[in-house]
Amino acid sequence: MNGIKTMWIAVAAVAAVALLIVGYAWGASRGNNASIIGLGGGGYDSGYAAGLAAAKKKIQDSGIIPFAPETVMSVSGTVKSVDSDSFVINANPISPNPLDTRGPNQRTVMVSDKTKITVRISMSPDELSAAMKKFQDAIKANNGTATPPPSPFTEKTVAITDIKIGMAVTVTAAENIKDAVIIKATAVSFNAIPTEGAGAAGIPATGAPMMPPPVPKTK
Repeated sequence: MNGIKTMWIAVAAVAAVALLIVGYAWGASRGNNASIIGLGGGGYDSGYAAGLAAAKKKIQDSGIIPFAPETVMSVSGTVKSVDSDSFVINANPISPNPLDTRGPNQRTVMVSDKTKITVRISMSPDELSAAMKKFQDAIKANNGTATPPPSPFTEKTVAITDIKIGMAVTVTAAENIKDAVIIKATAVSFNAIPTEGAGAAGIPATGAPMMPPPVPKTK
């Protein structure tokens, strides 16, 4: 997975350099032509912008690097503050592509009595084992016909007061929120905070090792 991510970063970096070169060349050409035919100021700037736009479109049409869709109905982020009927998130970029639009860094999420707020609670090993057995029995009963696999968590409806600062949340709307600073949420979901194990001890769920605090030197 890390290899694939590294590959995309490398491809994006190469594409970014290509964009700059193409935009610069096109802009310089347009600027020189403008000075020759006496179009006046702005020839270089408009040519440079046109070159960048054309190069970006060519890369996007090639499909080499993924771009965000025109319509985005869901965003995720980390809760920064919470009010009685709204909360603010530090939003994750809507596209991993550095050449693409990233979306607002900070978004305000408006919550109404029609907003469905749910918390995802991970199943215990016994609960998951029972769900998997039920899933396998259903396949056998249907002569091998595929059925939806069980979800590893259950959902519980909660209130905005259950949303806390620092939580990672996913927000869904009924309209395109690609560039929206204010979002009227139809749904908000987040994972339950573990009550035991590594998560409860404050160990990040990234797999990164925790280093012990430095021991002060004695004189």
